[in-house]
Amino acid sequence: MSQTTTEQNPAAQAQGTHHYILTLQRPIPGGGSGVATSSGTCNVPPGLTRHDVYTQLLANAVAADPQLAGAAVLFFDLQPNRL
Repeated sequence: MSQTTTEQNPAAQAQGTHHYILTLQRPIPGGGSGVATSSGTCNVPPGLTRHDVYTQLLANAVAADPQLAGAAVLFFDLQPNRL
């Protein structure tokens, strides 16, 4: 039986286990649309699903800017934060 150990440097550990990008689009009163993109890192505990992280990030975006409630998701990506 073999075992693989992955070590991250302290800076990578401080950044979070995953990197995400979330882009939302909403109508602007009077016409047109606004687009908001957020990106960053987060720690994803074992057992959480991609959908769990997506819904939490979406809720965080709406909490930060209530005008984004009901916005259309144009793009979402979540990847392990490593090369």
